Amino acid sequence: MQQTTFKIRRKIILAFLFSLLSVLIFSAFSFQVHREIGHRLRLLELTDDMFHNILELRRVEKNFFLYRQVASLNEAETYLKRVEEIFLGHESEIQRLKKSPQQPEFGRILTSYREILTKIKLQIDRAGPDLANHNFAPLEESLRHQGQELLTITENWEKEERLLIDQLFQRAMILFVISVVVFLALGIIVAFYLSRMLVQPLLQMQQAMDKIAHGDFTPLPDPPTSSEEFFALFRAFNRMIHELEEHQEQLVQSRKIAAVGTLTSGIAHELNNPINNIVLTAESLKEDFGSLSQEEAMGLIQDILIQSDRASEIVKGLLDFSRAEHPEFGPLSIGGVIQDTLKLVRNQLTLSGINVEQDMPADLPPIRGEKKSLQQVFLNLFINAIQAMLDGGTLQVSAHPSPDGQWMVIDVKDTGVGIDPEHLPQIFDPFYTTKQVGRGTGLGLSVTYGIVEKHGGHIEAKSRKGAGATFTVTLPLKLEA
Repeated sequence: MQQTTFKIRRKIILAFLFSLLSVLIFSAFSFQVHREIGHRLRLLELTDDMFHNILELRRVEKNFFLYRQVASLNEAETYLKRVEEIFLGHESEIQRLKKSPQQPEFGRILTSYREILTKIKLQIDRAGPDLANHNFAPLEESLRHQGQELLTITENWEKEERLLIDQLFQRAMILFVISVVVFLALGIIVAFYLSRMLVQPLLQMQQAMDKIAHGDFTPLPDPPTSSEEFFALFRAFNRMIHELEEHQEQLVQSRKIAAVGTLTSGIAHELNNPINNIVLTAESLKEDFGSLSQEEAMGLIQDILIQSDRASEIVKGLLDFSRAEHPEFGPLSIGGVIQDTLKLVRNQLTLSGINVEQDMPADLPPIRGEKKSLQQVFLNLFINAIQAMLDGGTLQVSAHPSPDGQWMVIDVKDTGVGIDPEHLPQIFDPFYTTKQVGRGTGLGLSVTYGIVEKHGGHIEAKSRKGAGATFTVTLPLKLEA
């Protein structure tokens, strides 16, 4: 058992480790994508910064050529310096740009742009105050071309980075959807696996234990899983069921003996009548033997035989009831079962001043059951009724088929002390009794419940304190094939 528990625990741990590994793998992919998005966002900031600085550079460049203001040229140098600082300070990061082969070209153009800007400053120094009439046409054209190249490259970088970031976001979204689908599928698979491996067999065992509590000792079928651990567990459980069934049979037999003990005083009194009649008739025959005719002597002998048969029937009925036999189910007359059981308690009913009222039609359909087990059911109910009517009363026994024709319904009603409503849910529990100490073990109704359940029927009780009790036994009819 301990080894089985270890194997089951190991499988559960492996299932959860597999789930955890899947989570870690998807988390690693997600982390990688988000980290890449972070890098690309930083590159986008760099390219955006360069792009806007180059735009400003082009603006002041245009102002210089339009208005010939030296301040515009100085401002252009400032923006150019910022672009160079960004480019040279983040060269390793710019290498990650999608168009990284353009990086050397960008650096060359940037250097060429500065050289042209320097030449223009030299010409300004030579031109002196007459700057407005100075011709910068060759350098101007070259500077505009180089500036446009710088702007085009950085603009392309920015567009490509934005596109790449959009693709990464789409990839992250797809990864998220895939991970949700995978985790959902994984959760369903693990839940199904655990349900098939653990929950279903455990529920099956729980249902079997509920049946055992109600007297049904049907063995468990093979578990709904191929796990060898549960096969071993179910085999052990079925062995336990078999042993419990044997003990239940012993318990039923002990209840029979206990019932016989309860009936002893009544049976002894009932046997006393035919034995007294036999003794009195035998003494009369002995005393008057010489004066009796043959016909009179034969009459007395016949009386002795009749009384002997009566005593023999009483003893036979008691022995048949108490004998331990393997129960065999077959068609039974419920009226015959009840009548034979009433015979066992007839004298006790008479001594207790209890009147019996019966409502059982002669044409009741047969049921399927085992006679002695059902006799014990009704004997337990009759004895309980007798003990509940200490000052006499009425015992009503009725039987009738259910409206749907599938069941036989038998009511056993007494006018005794009744049962408190709060006790009703527990009266069929083993060892539960409301009787005084020494008057009951609390097993009678429990055994009764188990026998009825074993017959495929059910039993229920209705009662109110001081208003008697009604026990309703419902048994399946033996339907014609």
